[in-house]
Amino acid sequence: MFDYHVHSLFSADSKMKLAEACEAAIEAGVKEIAFTEHIDYFYPNCDLIFDFDYQEYAKAIDQVQEQYLNKLKILKAVEIGIHPFKHKENSMFAKANDFDFIIGSVHLADDLDLHNGDYFKGKSLDEALETYFLTINQYVKEFADFNVLGHLTLIKRYLHYVKAYWADVQWKNYYDIIENTFKILIESERGIEVNMSGFRYRIDCALPDLPFLKLYKDVGGEIITVGTDAHSKHFVGKHLEFGYQLLEQAGFKYVTTFRQRKPTFVSLSGILK
Repeated sequence: MFDYHVHSLFSADSKMKLAEACEAAIEAGVKEIAFTEHIDYFYPNCDLIFDFDYQEYAKAIDQVQEQYLNKLKILKAVEIGIHPFKHKENSMFAKANDFDFIIGSVHLADDLDLHNGDYFKGKSLDEALETYFLTINQYVKEFADFNVLGHLTLIKRYLHYVKAYWADVQWKNYYDIIENTFKILIESERGIEVNMSGFRYRIDCALPDLPFLKLYKDVGGEIITVGTDAHSKHFVGKHLEFGYQLLEQAGFKYVTTFRQRKPTFVSLSGILK
């Protein structure tokens, strides 16, 4: 198994040591782990600073790569928060540093935070969802320096702010926008991730889940990764098998891994035994 979304103490919202994550990954049967540390140069109304020193990070990754040689493949990676104010800085960071893998994620819409509920104030459920998916669509068009789009349906984690539950939403109402987003990614040789953090937030679903994965497959999507989005050792490697099962149900034969930003396709049949 491959956990392609993990945060350590190099991310502002995690205190997990690299070695702790590696030990948890090995115990969970993970063969590869990508430390996708946060870069979010624009994040209003938040005391955390989502930035890290690449040289310190790279040195630490080199050390655990040596420590866990022949036990675990460890990748240098980053999760970049996409926002128009910071496209230039994000591109400079992505191109200036040596990464195996880059996630591009949208954490804000209307320049407001989903996590703390600011985004949802004064919006109906439909307004919140449509604006969110249109924002992702716009950002994916504008910014291309990433390999996969992170947690497309992140908004599911926060629908309680509009007194809604994800399973009751008519997601097909937004498929035209989402399908166009998928086509933009595919045409530029980028993909999406299956993010398992829905289980950490106790909504018991992948982000995105099966219908979205089928839509992505139907329009020609191939590049796809699975990651836990773990911020502590308790979630490293958790629910990955369920993510692979979703891929299989959606019609995928492979999951994607990366080296030096280049994709490789690994058969699901070798993982799901």
